[in-house]
Amino acid sequence: MAVLGEALRITGGAIGQLLSQPFYYIFLIGLLLHYRRQGLLERKLFNIRVHVYAGRVIRTVITGLIIGVILSAIMLGIGIHIEKELIWCLGIIIVLLSLIRLRLAHLMDALAVLVILHVALLLAPSWQPAGWLGEAVQAIRHADLPGLLVIGVLLQVAEAILFRMQGPGLSSPVVIEGKRGKPVGAYAMEAFWPVPLWLLMPAAGGFMLPWSPLHSGEFWSGGAAITALPVMIGCSILTQSRLPVDKARIVSRRLLLSSLVLLVLAAVALWWAPLAVPAIWIAVIWREVIVYLSRREELESIPLYTETLRGLRVLDVIPGSPADELGIRAAETVYKVNGVPVHHPQSLHEALRMNPAFCKLEILNIHGESKFLQRAIYAGDHHQLGMIFAPDDQAPVSPDIQQLSAFHLLGRPRTRRLSGGTGESSRNMQIEATGLPSGSVKETAPAETDTDTSAAADSASASEANGILPKRSRRAGSKK
Repeated sequence: MAVLGEALRITGGAIGQLLSQPFYYIFLIGLLLHYRRQGLLERKLFNIRVHVYAGRVIRTVITGLIIGVILSAIMLGIGIHIEKELIWCLGIIIVLLSLIRLRLAHLMDALAVLVILHVALLLAPSWQPAGWLGEAVQAIRHADLPGLLVIGVLLQVAEAILFRMQGPGLSSPVVIEGKRGKPVGAYAMEAFWPVPLWLLMPAAGGFMLPWSPLHSGEFWSGGAAITALPVMIGCSILTQSRLPVDKARIVSRRLLLSSLVLLVLAAVALWWAPLAVPAIWIAVIWREVIVYLSRREELESIPLYTETLRGLRVLDVIPGSPADELGIRAAETVYKVNGVPVHHPQSLHEALRMNPAFCKLEILNIHGESKFLQRAIYAGDHHQLGMIFAPDDQAPVSPDIQQLSAFHLLGRPRTRRLSGGTGESSRNMQIEATGLPSGSVKETAPAETDTDTSAAADSASASEANGILPKRSRRAGSKK
């Protein structure tokens, strides 16, 4: 009973340490504001909130707690320790970095700043201010950099796994300016998790460790206490040329590869401390290289979520909507509705009104293969069956994607219309010029274009070149 009572006392103290940390509440508030902003942006871009973000907040908080408990158990066994003053220093650095860019509010970036302060203070050993500043200076001078490196690397491993598992589900559809100056659909994969860590702290008169830590065993002869270190982990990635699942797999694989190398460096740094300084900066530079490679690949790839001359390209599907129940997915194309080819949302509405109680859809998947779906239509169903389509030339775009700072979370998201908009997409102009109903317009192959052709036309031409056309149409063309 005495052992159980001591364990409960330590557990209660650890929970109390977390609840007394203001930075954990700051991270939770930042998470709420982030998802609130995503909901407001979706309403501005698509006139509807695509996802319910309350569930996402709860999901990320619970996941962060589970990851925090697992990593804390590992670090308690290793014997990673931290001073209270250092917790405040790291929290302040993370908050300040978030004012520059949200993606910089990461423990590894904060450690890079701490390394600079650590080296600068070692070069000025005579400077020792009084009061709380002096305590902070002393804590930075004697910071356990190898232990902090282990914390950062373990968090990056958890981040890579979580981004692979939950990143696609936490992504949000957006509209951005393409490289040709036209609106392009994309996914903002901005996934963040607040993770509370419980670490050991040397304390005279504290509890005695029932195990022998692998790191800094001499610190625990006088007793130990548990303190809380709240951190944020996550990634901010934009994709306009891949499905979120595919993008998450690529980024996660690169993060895991870098983490394996950094784990080796961190293990060596536990025995040779000077290695921790370059290893922390290698970790930060490696993360920036991963972000750079992702952006370069997106710029060099053909946008996936653009208008096509043969149907309506789906950008996203509202969860729980008729389209979601039918199994329609992002990047698929609505080719025919009730046997009528559709070219723009208005022709979709007209085709649906042909049979108000039932609809039959011909969908082209991402590989160009046809699938046929049917469903009854009920009162209250979304007018587009819950599908969000790729933007046309007049669609508003979000200019702040991947440039967000903490200041952006406090205001309303900005959108703007591109000056190159023509008032109607080229396809709609072709349909209207015929003066015929949308279903009776004959589709023609796009003419050859110059270097100023829009990204939508480029994507449609590439789709035709890849054979993204119903097999029946191809056979009909061959007979002619």
